[in-house]
Amino acid sequence: MKNYNKIILLILIGLFMSCSESFLDISPENAVSDEEAITNLEDLETSITGVYNEISGAYYYGRYMFLIPDVLADDVKQNEQANRIVDYAQHVQSVSDSQASALWTGLYFANNALNNIINSDIEVTATSQDKKDHILGEAYALRGLVYFDLVKLFAQHYTYTADASHLGVPLILEFDPTLEPERNTVKEVYDQIISDMTTAISLMDDTSRSGNSNTLSATSVKALLSRVYLYKEDWANAEAMATDVIEAGYDLVDNADYLTLWTQDNNSESIFEISMTESDNQGGNSISAMYVVEGYGDYLPSNDVVSLYDDGDARLQVFKEDPLLAGDYAPYRVDKYPNVLGYNNTKVMRLAEVYLIRAEARAEIGTNISGAQEDLDMVRQRALPTAISVTVSGESLIDEIMQERRLELCFEGHRLWDLMRRKEDIVRNECTASICFIPYGDETNILPIPQDETDVNPNITQNPGY
Repeated sequence: MKNYNKIILLILIGLFMSCSESFLDISPENAVSDEEAITNLEDLETSITGVYNEISGAYYYGRYMFLIPDVLADDVKQNEQANRIVDYAQHVQSVSDSQASALWTGLYFANNALNNIINSDIEVTATSQDKKDHILGEAYALRGLVYFDLVKLFAQHYTYTADASHLGVPLILEFDPTLEPERNTVKEVYDQIISDMTTAISLMDDTSRSGNSNTLSATSVKALLSRVYLYKEDWANAEAMATDVIEAGYDLVDNADYLTLWTQDNNSESIFEISMTESDNQGGNSISAMYVVEGYGDYLPSNDVVSLYDDGDARLQVFKEDPLLAGDYAPYRVDKYPNVLGYNNTKVMRLAEVYLIRAEARAEIGTNISGAQEDLDMVRQRALPTAISVTVSGESLIDEIMQERRLELCFEGHRLWDLMRRKEDIVRNECTASICFIPYGDETNILPIPQDETDVNPNITQNPGY
């Protein structure tokens, strides 16, 4: 416990260190645990636990990793009294934005901690080797996830250029206090993500150390990698990874129990979720507080997305009527995160998404259209058992899959990335924001490199438009 408290203290020191230094230049004394401090298996396990706690913060999966991309897109509308991340809702964020700065700082801080674990050199007994390998696998997988999130936030999508040669984010794989890195290309970042996750799978067991979805297993990394391949448009590998996960024994929650997806942690279809216990939850800084009436209630579901559901769809239960809302804001609030104190675990990966990943990959490959239709029906008919089975193919099938992604995954941080990778405009009907149309490829669809970084690193290139 003493070591754990020290780690948390060091995390806080690292996050709130002076802005006079580059966020990419984090010295070992500010890391979760430097390589010399990791001397045995217990240190290794304590360090990876510290990283899981780090990524649960409000700047990352506790709030903004989901909220910012959703606010930038069209499933969420800004309440008239909102006073948090309003610049993103209006697409007028700037280089001095504190949320972009917190994401950049926090994700690179987590990356540094993961590098320390990956680059540590400890000897263990033969009976402990599998446990050591699994923890190292978790570190590789989490580093891949960190870079996947960084490149989504701070760069255009993979196929924005034909060869993905546009600017991504700097790859920092070892500590170097003199480093003033340039940005790697998006292709280079994706290559590293895939390498890290593939390495992770080779090191890990099929079951997690925690025995639930709060920590990673080889299967959950395959699920994350299926998403990476989908975004890269590597359809064959996306299908293969998704198939491995679907055959691993997860089950969709029944129609009658749909709400338990959001009220119960580690349910049957949860593949990876971020733990939010009473001791480590974000409270008023949680994503819940941004949606529920008992919290700030800054953001509401758009009429655009609510109107797409058929009567009787179980997913309509995640919209809660609020009689105090009126006019353009009526009548719903988002209830996917119902606990106002933030005790609901954040669902990063669940089985319904994996079915939709495989459906899209199969539809794009074009050789197993019936399989794509069946995958789509698994999700659609779970929500509405009376829904007619899908019979369309070609672009019509892909359109159906993308709409189902919108219905199933709304408010889970997917919509913006789906619009970007499908090269579609953001169109807000019945718009409550000052900007209601954002064209594909718009510079404001990605975050600025924080000014604190560009001020001290002459080699870092700012995103266009900032």
